[in-house]
Amino acid sequence: MQAVITGLLTGMAFGVVLYKVGASRFSRVIGMLTLRDTKVMKFAFTAIATASTVYGLASIAGVAESWNLVPRVMPFLGSAHLLGGVIFGVAMGATGFCPGTCVAKAGGMAGDKRFATVFAIAGLVLGVLAYSLVKTPLTDAGVIATNQKPITLNGLLGLPYGVVAMVWGALFFGISVLVNRFTPEKVFTPSKERRSLVDSVRGEWSWLASGVVGGLVIVLATMQNGYIGFSGAVLALVGSVAHLVGAPMELVPKINDDILWRAMLIVGVFPGGLLAKLTSIKSEAATHPTHQPTFSAKASAKALAGGFGLSLGAMIGGGCTTGAFIAAWPTLSVGSLAMGGTFFVASMATSNFLLLTRRLDFAKAQQVGDEVYD
Repeated sequence: MQAVITGLLTGMAFGVVLYKVGASRFSRVIGMLTLRDTKVMKFAFTAIATASTVYGLASIAGVAESWNLVPRVMPFLGSAHLLGGVIFGVAMGATGFCPGTCVAKAGGMAGDKRFATVFAIAGLVLGVLAYSLVKTPLTDAGVIATNQKPITLNGLLGLPYGVVAMVWGALFFGISVLVNRFTPEKVFTPSKERRSLVDSVRGEWSWLASGVVGGLVIVLATMQNGYIGFSGAVLALVGSVAHLVGAPMELVPKINDDILWRAMLIVGVFPGGLLAKLTSIKSEAATHPTHQPTFSAKASAKALAGGFGLSLGAMIGGGCTTGAFIAAWPTLSVGSLAMGGTFFVASMATSNFLLLTRRLDFAKAQQVGDEVYD
């Protein structure tokens, strides 16, 4: 029961952060990928910097093991990182979704296309089921490595983890500052002036505050023997449900506290997004919207396909934007560096292609997001 509660609360906390920083806003994600609105990028870099610094300090001080702050390192999967990264990146670049943000968006009831996030979540489940069918063939073909070792950057350099983690943290915080200095960020005007601390909390959070809080949630997850990776959480949830209905999956051979914690992690993101929505100050444009949420079969099909690609790519490549990037890069995992780097190149190429070919109207996306997103 403790694993269920702590996993749920951790998911809620991260769901609040994702919603409040605007990471579940389509225009924010596409803005990051096209460098037209870099708030989410700065948030992610700051979260990496925060977690890396805490892990590094704990390691240097010799308290990492006693405080349970030894980060979990994802294994190196070989060329699967490239294949999975491309699949995941194309889906992310086309939809602006990732596993955690689409659940937070569903909880916050954001977006101008009704049920699109529901279809995206259904796609995530289908992606897990598809992976259960292709994992063995991909392993037999040598795409997914069989000798999976937790290779780290500090290990390759022959340096202590704590020292490299501290430098890594400083590097990413410096990058955040530089990005903030030289790239744009859309400011969404609130419907009322924020004068108190409560008003500041209720409004959209800054990239700096969000990044620090997000990084600390990642660290707290480590202290619980957990790991914030939402694609793995979807797998754990699907596997748990499969066990309950008497059809266990080979991918999740048994249910234990770790599986339950992970399953509740993704479940918790939904009420986290809802809580953020209910306590938010609306944007000025949202008080007199010109766009009303409507159902679109095309948007729903796109969301379903996107969720499928996100899940399948993450399963093959070993993680998602959180599990292979924000939470993973502080661990200095080489596999996560390969996966994260690949899907960002693929997603940026996809979104910029859509922008250049006029299949994406970024200005309209920002206008719509301002009206239907708190």
